[in-house]
Amino acid sequence: MSKFSLFLSILFLWSCSSLPKYQLKDDYYNFHQPGKKPTKVFVRVNEDTVKITGLDDSLIVAKEQDEYFVKRSFDLDAMTVLFKYRPSTYNLPRQLNTSFNGNVYLGYRIDRFWLDYKKTPDGVTKELKHKALTLGAFGGLGTAAINPSTTNYRTTDEYDGLVLTRGFAIMVGLNSLTVGLGVGWDNLTDRDKDIWIYQNRPWYGLTLGLNIN
Repeated sequence: MSKFSLFLSILFLWSCSSLPKYQLKDDYYNFHQPGKKPTKVFVRVNEDTVKITGLDDSLIVAKEQDEYFVKRSFDLDAMTVLFKYRPSTYNLPRQLNTSFNGNVYLGYRIDRFWLDYKKTPDGVTKELKHKALTLGAFGGLGTAAINPSTTNYRTTDEYDGLVLTRGFAIMVGLNSLTVGLGVGWDNLTDRDKDIWIYQNRPWYGLTLGLNIN
């Protein structure tokens, strides 16, 4: 099993331990329907029904129109960068690296659920849909190839060095899938940190995260 496959397996098992954020659950939301102002409500989900209660404990009876529920929260994710694009430097061409890395992501997240009502010959049907947007920072550990090319030929050694990673990412979620774009910087931690050509230089990558809070 590859390191990346192991990472995905761990994330999957972790996600099964609690109700994920992409599912509408019993909680407070900002609720509105088309043409109406948003209002704070408490939502209780019972199988295929949704009970909406106002803050004054009054039951809100929604018309057969699309219903929107918005939840804002802090986002804690286990995140990996699927690949890092490094611009050319020191006469070395542009690089696309897929080395192992693992990060903790902390951000601000907006989840938007809506019950989509559609009229059909058999009556009105409804379908629950979801989208999310999260913006934040991350940090973690990874590996990087250290060799003559990546040190401007100032060493003859070839090995995988340990790097500390930090950066920012914006990710979107559609049901269980959460992907995004990130920009980050790597710091080599060993003796060759002063000659590594990518030390503290920005890279750009495709991120994959899974919510754990």
